This record gives sequence, C-alpha cells and structure tokens, in this order.
Amino acid sequence: MKRILIFLLMGLVLFSCARPKDLSIYPPIKKIAVLPFEPVCPGQKEDEITCAFAGKITPDNQVSVEAAQKLTELLYQYLADKPHIYLVPENQALSLWAEVLSLHTGASAYKLIAEIGKRLGVDAVLYGKVFRFREREGTAFSVVKPASVAFALILVKVPEGKVIWRGWFDETQKPLSENILKIKLYGKIRWLTAEELAERGLKQVLAKFPYLNPPKE
Repeated sequence: MKRILIFLLMGLVLFSCARPKDLSIYPPIKKIAVLPFEPVCPGQKEDEITCAFAGKITPDNQVSVEAAQKLTELLYQYLADKPHIYLVPENQALSLWAEVLSLHTGASAYKLIAEIGKRLGVDAVLYGKVFRFREREGTAFSVVKPASVAFALILVKVPEGKVIWRGWFDETQKPLSENILKIKLYGKIRWLTAEELAERGLKQVLAKFPYLNPPKE
C-alpha cells in the first residue's frame, strides 16, 4: 500500500511539473526593460534580493565585475530579438542607478528598480544578480574542481515595485555518473567552463519566463 501511495505522489509531482505556463496568473505586461547583472557585494552574506529568490544560495564573495558582464552579454544575446524587451546599456544603467539612489535614500531594492522602470517608461524591469561564478580547475576531460555558477533574476512591476516573477540557477557540475538526470543541462559528457554552465543555466531559467514572447494584441 505504501508503495502505491509513493507512486501516486510521484505521478502528481511529474504532472504538475509538466503543465504549461499559466499566463493568466501574471498581470499584462507590454514593455520590459532588462538591467545588466550585478555581482554580489564584497563581504555580503545575504540580502533582500537573495532572500527573494532561493534564500539558500551560498554567495561567493569574489564574484568579479567581469563575471557579471559575461552573464549580461549572454542574457542580452538571448533576448536580442524580442521587440517588447529593451536591453539597457551598461552606461545608461549606471546613470539610472546613481540617479534613483540619490533621490530615494534608504528605499528597498524593489522600489529603486521600479523607479528605474518609471524613468524608462516600461511596465516591468528584469534584474539579475550573480552570487557565484567559479571557473573549473582542469580541462574538459579532467578537473580538480568543476565550474560552479549561481545567479538570480526577478521581474519587478512598475510602478508598484512588486515582484511578479522569480527565477534562479545554482549549479556545481557533478559527474554524470552521480546524476544522469543532468545530461540535458550539461549537454555533453565533459566538464564545462563557467561560461558554458552559465549559458545553459540562463536558457533553463528563461524557458520558464512567462513574458519571453511579445504580448498578443
């Protein structure tokens, strides 16, 4: 009897995971701005954005600006052909951050992001943060330490500053012999670089993004 119940529960879980995205639970959004990724702050253990995603991501306090820029480049390439999405250039993003920070001292991260969205004239802002971007130590066929990447994305509605979607990726590559279910993520039987792992992670996360395609008229 116990085995039957276990199989029934597994079936329910698989069914729920297989259901298509229900767009009716999300508010209508016509225009989205995407900000460049930001690295976790030095010495930072946990912050509002971390808690908004998974709450258990272990940050790497040595995430470089270059790592954030690489993830931004991958994200922008993935979204480049979307007419309803505006990819904010880094210089413009820096200027906007400086402006809202000077005018809204002590405001929450969500409030600041919403303020940026108001200045850009969009309905929502997609914001990302990099918590870990560790390169593999070794080669594609033999490693001392595998690549490890963790990042998070949130979609903040304008002007409310309300989070309407969250996505995160937290992966340290393991041998396929330990987890054969990861073959789709890893792609090949070899050790990935951090950039390759991040690229696969972004595709995995954005596959669940409810506003990936333009809104229907």
